[in-house]
Amino acid sequence: MPTRALFIIDPPERLDPPTDTTLAIMRESRRRSQQVSYTTLDGLRLTAGGLHATAREVDFSTAELFTAGPARDLDLDKDCDLVWMRKDPPVDLPYLHSTYLLDFLPPRVLQINPARVLREVCEKLAPLRFPELFPPSLVSRSPADLATFVARQGRAVLKPLEECSGRGIVLVDAGMPDLAATIARATENGRRFVQGQLYLGDISSGDIRVLLLGGEILGWVRRLPAPGEFRSNVNAGGHCEPCALGPREKAICARVGPWLRDQGIHFAGIDIVGDYLLEINLTSPSCLREMNSLNGWRLEEAVLDYVETRLGP
Repeated sequence: MPTRALFIIDPPERLDPPTDTTLAIMRESRRRSQQVSYTTLDGLRLTAGGLHATAREVDFSTAELFTAGPARDLDLDKDCDLVWMRKDPPVDLPYLHSTYLLDFLPPRVLQINPARVLREVCEKLAPLRFPELFPPSLVSRSPADLATFVARQGRAVLKPLEECSGRGIVLVDAGMPDLAATIARATENGRRFVQGQLYLGDISSGDIRVLLLGGEILGWVRRLPAPGEFRSNVNAGGHCEPCALGPREKAICARVGPWLRDQGIHFAGIDIVGDYLLEINLTSPSCLREMNSLNGWRLEEAVLDYVETRLGP
């Protein structure tokens, strides 16, 4: 019997076929004759009888995105061997609630990444596990505390904890006249935790995104911000260039890799600026397609090799 894989994704019309990492993994899964279906958070449901999904089987023979078969009910206890949780943040209440449902999957179903990890590990806060690698920061929902932090640093970025792709990140200066109003908006007047982080001037030369698989380096690329922009995220207008991975980046990966394995995080992307580790992405790590295009790689093959060794016979 072929491997039966379910991908939990955003609605397909939101995906960008030329750049989407999930589509590359889905296509390679189909090439290996896996039975590949997708669902969205709306398709998940839990009853006393177990976890089910309204899913559609995908085919890549005639479309770069995919064509989808008719909707059908999957009993994930019986009809699934592998679940890819590839829904992009925000990690909001529906996202968190979906991880509670995924906890009901039987142990034989391989989850990438496991629901427990997605629920317990915050991408923005995980680097604080390695304080020697992390720039000065403060996580608070107190506007006064954050204003004091910005005054101390001179220039900082404010990051929402639940978002990705650079969404909601703002650059602030200690002397800006609307600093108090900006912090108030970021914290929703003290109702929302925000990460304040020292602004790193090295970001003008871009950051390095490294994908790690099983805690080992899979691939890497430099992301450069658009002119006039401080965010290097591709979705914020940044672009990718090939680069070498230097001793410092390799040392950071060697420090983070064992922790990823200990946590059960199979697939992750880390962001490095200068000497600092800024984020550990584990919800839906991206840039695999850009790495492939710039270097002539097919990293999805290594990803599927890794998965197949963990699925067993």
